[in-house]
Amino acid sequence: MKPIADLPYPADELAHLQKLDALFKDWHACFTAGASQLDKHIPDEIVCDGFYPHYFKQKRRILYIGRESRQISGLNYLEVLYPAYRTGKKIGGRSLNADKVHSRMLRITHGLLNGIPDWSAIPEASEIGDTFGTEEGISFAFMNLSKLSNEADEWQSDWPAIEAAHRLSNETRRFSEEEIAILQPHIVITMNLGEKLESLGSLERIESQESVTAWRLDSAGHRSLLIDTFHFSAWSKHDVRDFYGPIGEMITKHSPLY
Repeated sequence: MKPIADLPYPADELAHLQKLDALFKDWHACFTAGASQLDKHIPDEIVCDGFYPHYFKQKRRILYIGRESRQISGLNYLEVLYPAYRTGKKIGGRSLNADKVHSRMLRITHGLLNGIPDWSAIPEASEIGDTFGTEEGISFAFMNLSKLSNEADEWQSDWPAIEAAHRLSNETRRFSEEEIAILQPHIVITMNLGEKLESLGSLERIESQESVTAWRLDSAGHRSLLIDTFHFSAWSKHDVRDFYGPIGEMITKHSPLY
């Protein structure tokens, strides 16, 4: 397990990293105490996440929450993805632009932080990645609901591991809720988390549409706008109609900035 990524964080974000470091060490201790419940995993395989450099200077702090990481047991999620965005331009064997999850996160974030322009005006993910996590570029936070990595070759979710990690993460403390409070997002975008949204804090439904549902979220005293939508990996869903359009509409209505 690696609680904090070795990335070029500015000095004014170090205090936030220290809080995450303490949280992940407590999380590891919790998983150690309940190790018999971890399906095929061990506590040292925890995959830590959090925020990329320069996240806290963004005009809107955006946090994405997925279900699980893949084939990176024991590593730091951010430390794996940051160079893939910046220089490698590949996610596994697929180009960054062709990867639905990561290209959508990069392009949607760029749009939401730059006045919500037409989708066609937003650069490709590979171009956004050139300055991602730098003073000149965009940044965001990311966390998975399960801190255990799916090591299978197929693309189906490892639900036994997700359920075990989720149960332990909420048994004695609400660790995911505490992580959100440390990250202090203005906007939380979740990827089809269903009833497990309740583990993120207190929820008040605001509005539902075909593709998204908006909530007021209170995570250990930190309030944000939560938008739950389809999983970003869904190939059958349209970038604009199912994601960027309704997400932008909900933010404009319920968390105006412009």
